[in-house]
Amino acid sequence: MIGERQFEKVDITRYEVKKLVLIPLILLLASFIILGYTQVSVGSPVRLGMDFIGGTMVKISTDKSADDLRAEFADLPLVLVAKTGIGNEKRLEFDISSESQEYHKLLDRLEMQYSDRYEIKTISAVFGKQYQRQALVALITAFLLMAIVVFVVFRIFVPSFAVVLSAFSDITIAIACMDIIGMKLSLGTVAALLMLIGYSVDSDILLTTNLLRKKGELFDNIRSAMKTGLMMTSTTIVAIFAMFIVSFLIDITILKDISIVLLFGLVMDLMNTWLLNAGILRWYIERKESKRKRYIKQKQGKGGKKRAKSS
Repeated sequence: MIGERQFEKVDITRYEVKKLVLIPLILLLASFIILGYTQVSVGSPVRLGMDFIGGTMVKISTDKSADDLRAEFADLPLVLVAKTGIGNEKRLEFDISSESQEYHKLLDRLEMQYSDRYEIKTISAVFGKQYQRQALVALITAFLLMAIVVFVVFRIFVPSFAVVLSAFSDITIAIACMDIIGMKLSLGTVAALLMLIGYSVDSDILLTTNLLRKKGELFDNIRSAMKTGLMMTSTTIVAIFAMFIVSFLIDITILKDISIVLLFGLVMDLMNTWLLNAGILRWYIERKESKRKRYIKQKQGKGGKKRAKSS
């Protein structure tokens, strides 16, 4: 468990609500600006990989290094060289359609250099656009279903909205981080974003449940939820970071991309859960409690006036 001394350094109950929500909202706004800039620059909010724009992928079994392969295919539009994680197999991606002369040039070279030690696959631009639509539908559907479940479980608008906003911010900032480092959207990163929808709501639900349904002082409930939530998310981050280290060392691109996206989202989830969501929930509960006390005071005042008149 998190020690008391370490926890005191991150005790969010010491800060005003406005200060808690300000940083996450500024970062969310900055993410929108980054996504907008990328949209203007490349025509989509995130750079698209071969899975979504089409191209040619080649898998070859070779001991040659990535630099050697880049030099060998320097006269062709080579986009990516990566290990697949299966023996000494390498994956090469080219910005080439199957109808182009470059495609036939590539085929001839593969036949001459690698004979039966290669596998080639092309994705047309039409299929790439279909994958774009399917990926977008999958992300929107998953997010909407998550939002519906949250609203059904809590049945109160403000707390439910806070959970959904926090999850939305996690995903938006993660995509903006992808743009910053130049990472392209692939089927692997789409899978990571789908996983992030689930990862991003667990600590939010823990916090919301603790504050709405657990008896006791508000700040005590926040601290209790925070200790458990930080442990949950930190454990997941450590596991994902270990996956990143392994995939980086043996150069498995798809696992590396998935782990990077998840790390972006989970780190942002710490901020969005314990600053944005906790701040909104605290404002909601304190406002509700203030209204309740005001109502009781007014009721007591009316009762006192009635007793004075009767006497």
